[in-house]
Amino acid sequence: MITDEAKRVRDNTKGTRTVIHTAASHGDLEVVRFFVEKAGYDINLRDEDGCTLFYAAGGGCLEVVRYLIKKGADINATAKTGATALHIAARVGHLEVIKCLVEEGGADKIL
Repeated sequence: MITDEAKRVRDNTKGTRTVIHTAASHGDLEVVRFFVEKAGYDINLRDEDGCTLFYAAGGGCLEVVRYLIKKGADINATAKTGATALHIAARVGHLEVIKCLVEEGGADKIL
């Protein structure tokens, strides 16, 4: 049984930042796993700033980035501005995340 908060996060009909976005940006893999595996959260669902992968990349959370990619995150998803997770990681200087994203094909639309 999932909680009301988990359902709200999973359905995110308001398009606002949710607890999984916060967990991803802070590298809390256990919480991210819960929402993906137990609550059925769509990791490619967006809020006004982007999807879960954007938050993990921007936070420099390599293990969360790897997990999200493994679970089918759209590595080349773009924000309203056209930025990808790779752009976001590069903007804040998260070198290990940048390397991971490039190795996984996150540079396809850039290079």
